[in-house]
Amino acid sequence: MKVILLRDVAKIGKKFSVVEVPDGFAQNKLIPRRDAEPATPAGLRRILEKQKGTDRTKEGEAEVIVNLHEASVALPIKIELEANEQGHLFKSVHKNDIVAAAKVQGLLVPEQFLKIADPIKTVGKHEVALSNGTVTKNIFIEVVAKNSK
Repeated sequence: MKVILLRDVAKIGKKFSVVEVPDGFAQNKLIPRRDAEPATPAGLRRILEKQKGTDRTKEGEAEVIVNLHEASVALPIKIELEANEQGHLFKSVHKNDIVAAAKVQGLLVPEQFLKIADPIKTVGKHEVALSNGTVTKNIFIEVVAKNSK
């Protein structure tokens, strides 16, 4: 039976792909769990339109990521946190810290795109990846010690 996958299914296929699966598997597992629907002409047209909308969204996300990269190259996102004399932070930098600091500078950084590879625990300049799955760029942040006087 031919079905249209409505989400990624392990060892079967990716979202919006048309695959051939055994009838029993489709009728007893995939369709009741809403993982797939029968591949009818109307269903194919509807899925094609959804896929086009998803492609447009991905293009818009990619443009946002590139713009944020260029903005952070010109002026790194500045984060002030308490640190000791050696430059070690009392807490590591989290995604919400980056989003809040960027907002102060007038940049909107989508938290779901931030990928922090290693915890940031020192004062200085650091790179953090921004990725939507198709486009990956680094943004630059500068962690400075807050004066606790």
